[in-house]
Amino acid sequence: MIVIPAIDLKDGKCVQLVGGVFGSEQVVIDDAHKVVKQFYEAGIKRLHIIDLNAAKKKGDNESIVISLLSQKKCPVEVGGGIRSIIKAKKLITAGADYVIVGTAALQNKKFLEVLSKKIGKDKIIVSLDYKNKKVVTQGWDVSLDKSPIEIGKEIQEYCGAILATCVNMEGQLRGPDTEYLAEIIRELSVPIIASGGISSLKDLQALKEINVFGAVIGMALYKGKIHLKDAILF
Repeated sequence: MIVIPAIDLKDGKCVQLVGGVFGSEQVVIDDAHKVVKQFYEAGIKRLHIIDLNAAKKKGDNESIVISLLSQKKCPVEVGGGIRSIIKAKKLITAGADYVIVGTAALQNKKFLEVLSKKIGKDKIIVSLDYKNKKVVTQGWDVSLDKSPIEIGKEIQEYCGAILATCVNMEGQLRGPDTEYLAEIIRELSVPIIASGGISSLKDLQALKEINVFGAVIGMALYKGKIHLKDAILF
């Protein structure tokens, strides 16, 4: 299992939100580059970057994302507001190893099909964020009447992995949604990256035991609940 530290960007700063709600910041760090440098020094194997402004259609942090990509020292996955083939290709050209697509892919499966042909499905991670086992889109503001498993079966042939984020747990340090994640892993054929609620090394061990491919850690890392050098040993 790969442990993947998160860089969430809002208004040019590295932040951690509770439940994805703007204004709920519990962590605000001015210099994202400094944070990433510390991650690299710890020996991370992959980095997760999300442009929250772009996800919410409230501006973007593209210049910072591209700057971070220019200095990368390990594979990087980038998401947030990737709604066009042009933007996805721009990020790949800038150095992103994987692009994370959500709303655009779920609203228009043809977009995902075309993107997989343009950049290769192995470079695509589809984000299936969910509340109460129902997928949510558009920055977590709109709920769909389908589960991650239902949608996952429809789109898994066009991506290399799925990022499953339990929004109910996001930023709350209450532990991951392990039971349902195990069900998702059983039902789908692509690797699953888990996100939301991870608060301890014990949580990481529980995810490893259900065969999660990767685990994105954010709040616990920034709050000192998990030490990165210990986490990356998983």
